[in-house]
Amino acid sequence: MRIKKYDSFLFFLGWKHCGFFLGLVVDRFPEQSIITPASHCNVCGQKLAPRDLVPVLSQLINRLRCRFCQSKIPIRYLILELVGSLLFLATSLSYLTISQLVLLIMGITLALYDQREQEYPILIWLFFHLLLLFLVGFNLLMTIFLALGILAHFVDLRIGAGDFLFLASCSTVFKLTEILWLIQIASLVGLCLFCLKKRKDRIAFVPCLLIGVIVLLLCELLLQ
Repeated sequence: MRIKKYDSFLFFLGWKHCGFFLGLVVDRFPEQSIITPASHCNVCGQKLAPRDLVPVLSQLINRLRCRFCQSKIPIRYLILELVGSLLFLATSLSYLTISQLVLLIMGITLALYDQREQEYPILIWLFFHLLLLFLVGFNLLMTIFLALGILAHFVDLRIGAGDFLFLASCSTVFKLTEILWLIQIASLVGLCLFCLKKRKDRIAFVPCLLIGVIVLLLCELLLQ
């Protein structure tokens, strides 16, 4: 399939910025500014040159190491850049809608936070959710999950407020039946992860919901 000029431009923008931005936000926000200081090595502090910031290629050329101190760069940055590339390419080829793209980027970002800290900054969720509202608009199901999220903040509902808020965002893209399937898939994934854990403590549920979102979108794509 031949990619048009507009598609190539969209793909380039996604490749150049999406994965890099996700990694930057998760690493810095909310403790640090995502604007300053300039991109640098977290080990030696050396400011990175433009040649060090070319997505995917820079890391492969430098063998996943800092060009200055040779410390290892976490592989998650490479994975995020590759995922960002594929998502924007899929959108440019009309396999994903803009709202689905936003939901996936949102899910990846929140899942990284949730996996690391068992919570995520509300401002990150609010930014993406407002963008989804602009693209799709309000609906009753979303309002119900928002109310449950607020309630879960004050009352123990055995599921975190952040999980309900992400489900509210998912409700802008999926219908009620699909949301029910999403919850079933996420619950099954969560149960499997819990059984595999040596230490039987809480698990991050947003990554499980993200897997459910991906499964639903793949099924939708295959059934077209």
